[in-house]
Amino acid sequence: MARPKKKKEQEEKKINENKVELAKTIAQQSQKIARSYASIENTFAKAFRWVSAWFDKILFNQRYAKEVALILAIILYVATNSTDSLSISRQPAYTNTYTDQPVTAEVNSAVYEVTGLPESVTVYLMGDLSDIQMADSQATQKVVADLNGLGEGTHQVDLKVANISSRITAVVNPSSAVITISKKQSQEFQIGYDFINTKDMDSVYALSEPEFEKDSVLVRASDATIRSISIVKALIDVSNVTGDFTVEAPLVAYDQQGNRMDVDIVPDKIKTTVKVTRPEKDVPISIVPIGEVPNNKAISRYSLDHQAVTIYGPQEVLDQINGIDIQVPVSSFTSSPQVLSMPINLPSGVRKKSVSVVSITIELADKVEKVIEDIPIQWKNNTQNYKLTLDENEPQTVNVTVSGAQEVLDTEDGSAISVYIDLADVTQTGTIELPLHVSGGNKLATYTLDKQTIKINVTK
Repeated sequence: MARPKKKKEQEEKKINENKVELAKTIAQQSQKIARSYASIENTFAKAFRWVSAWFDKILFNQRYAKEVALILAIILYVATNSTDSLSISRQPAYTNTYTDQPVTAEVNSAVYEVTGLPESVTVYLMGDLSDIQMADSQATQKVVADLNGLGEGTHQVDLKVANISSRITAVVNPSSAVITISKKQSQEFQIGYDFINTKDMDSVYALSEPEFEKDSVLVRASDATIRSISIVKALIDVSNVTGDFTVEAPLVAYDQQGNRMDVDIVPDKIKTTVKVTRPEKDVPISIVPIGEVPNNKAISRYSLDHQAVTIYGPQEVLDQINGIDIQVPVSSFTSSPQVLSMPINLPSGVRKKSVSVVSITIELADKVEKVIEDIPIQWKNNTQNYKLTLDENEPQTVNVTVSGAQEVLDTEDGSAISVYIDLADVTQTGTIELPLHVSGGNKLATYTLDKQTIKINVTK
């Protein structure tokens, strides 16, 4: 029984020794740590005293005063501007302006017509530059007038930007509009037409009246708008056409001032057929002397490098043209032959010609005269159907003197000479005196009358 007790005492003694040893170790480590902290503290203290002494030496030394002031000013400036930049960065960084932005009405356009909306507005977008750039690239935003829930009549509505990021502030100018909502009506209109882009079609071609698949179309709009429609036209594009063609021509409505109208046209295009022809005609070229050849000379003959010209235009215009006259000033002709180039001018309605300039060679000869007797007097332009008689003292015929080169007069027999009274300006009855007019068949000859006026009796 004694032995176990002794053993227990030995174990307790050993535990106590271990505790003492651990306490000594902890005390030694604590002393080491304390010495380390003291060493670090002394090092920092020495460094601080050195820096402080150096700073005092620099800061309060008159020699370095300017350099120190400059450094402090720079530090203060950077600190101030950095603060401002941080303040600004918290505000909207960018504003962009969009002009002429169309306005869309959110309404059942098949049933209702809306008037009064501005054609365009100005939009201001404010926000971060990256958000604005993203909105520009996506281009999904639009200005809308929300009319949902509104009936017929006049309303004031707000204009807003739709499909825009919540991070962007949008302002519309104007921000509202007074609009009128009207129910659409339907009315039938006959179809007219316009040929467009005619400048891109060769002018030698002529276009027929178009043939439409149907003669009329249905127009849907408010009653007031329908009453202001003047005509519905098919716009037929004739660019580069050279033959008959069929096209789907768009339909457009116009008011009496020729302005396009925003209406529904059913159908909005019409099948159209146009025949294309190329009317042309060859006509001779002749000259008409203007003025008088000096030195008692006259034109005896002339020659052209082009005796005829081909002209193009509507058939009804070509049917009225039998020749092209070129007016030639002759008052400066003093020798023979005369060679000159003259332009060919297009008669009214003619679109194109085969020759633009003609070279003319003119020969001169002595001027002589010839009298053609007893040319009867005729009437022209009696549009009022007056009863006309020559005064009893007036002759029924007159003599005509023809002057020109002998070669020209040899062909003149008087059969193409006409002497007449022009009644276009006669507006009263009674005995009146009017001038006599004469024309001949040869453009190189001159025709004069031995009597310039004549008295006639005018009755209803």
